[in-house]
Amino acid sequence: MKNGKKIIIAVPHGFCAGVRRALEIVEKALEQYGKPVYVRHEIVHNSFVVDSLSEKGVVFLESISRLPKKAHLVFSAHGVSPEIESTAAEKGYDIIDATCPLVKKIHLQAVSYSSKGYAIIIIGHKRHPEVMGTAGQVDESLIVESLKDVGKLPEIRQKRIACLTQTTLSADDTREIICAIRKKFRGRKIAVLNDICYATQNRQNAVKALAKKCEAVFIIGSENSSNANRLREVAENAGTKAYLVSGEKGVPPGALKGLSRIGISAGASTPEILISKFISSLNRKGWHNIETIGTEEKKIVFRLPERFA
Repeated sequence: MKNGKKIIIAVPHGFCAGVRRALEIVEKALEQYGKPVYVRHEIVHNSFVVDSLSEKGVVFLESISRLPKKAHLVFSAHGVSPEIESTAAEKGYDIIDATCPLVKKIHLQAVSYSSKGYAIIIIGHKRHPEVMGTAGQVDESLIVESLKDVGKLPEIRQKRIACLTQTTLSADDTREIICAIRKKFRGRKIAVLNDICYATQNRQNAVKALAKKCEAVFIIGSENSSNANRLREVAENAGTKAYLVSGEKGVPPGALKGLSRIGISAGASTPEILISKFISSLNRKGWHNIETIGTEEKKIVFRLPERFA
């Protein structure tokens, strides 16, 4: 090579099975019913994806109270509470559920353990739609975002506790929080349901290995993407500089100066086209030496709703 500038790409990166399924559902709804197709919340947390679908006739909204009768309404990959499902059904909307099956599994766990008398603790971000959807499955639950929150937890009257987790958390941070919960409620029976999904764990493991070989790591994803933010944190915790960038134009001024080895990964809601464009922009700046680190994950495909099968 003419220079020593090297790009190392983490494998796996980008779309997971739940995201691919959700996007395919929206595309098929457009194809089958025409526009507009309504989606409650962003279908996935990536602005490029949302903008692209908006141009095709998808309408994203948070409130579903004023949709036209018999509107085609898609629930996003993050899931919704039973209250929202009931409201949509009462209004006669055509409900198309694109909730990730792994999130649906957490909903069922919450209901099951609550019905058995367990107190429910959800580890995750309070305002994240996935956590809000899970919390809505039961009458009572406690949400823990950090170690500090564990200390603020009230006394729990139940003798049994079930800890559920948001699918897109940092595995390391979650492990620490669970240890703190066990310590605080020592003597209670605690069922730990580690629901961080396979895709999140695989991408975090790849970024850990990546960070050890690079002077800086660039995670491609949107600011509101939980899994992309966790990848940036994983890289930083591994001891390297890390940046979350939306795409090729998102690199902070001077971030590449003096570097010879940089790493790239992407959140599970980031399309491959953004990764390709980012690498192309680096090529134009003299970064031509490219290698990968990690192993491709086994291809998983979640079944589509029967109407689209």
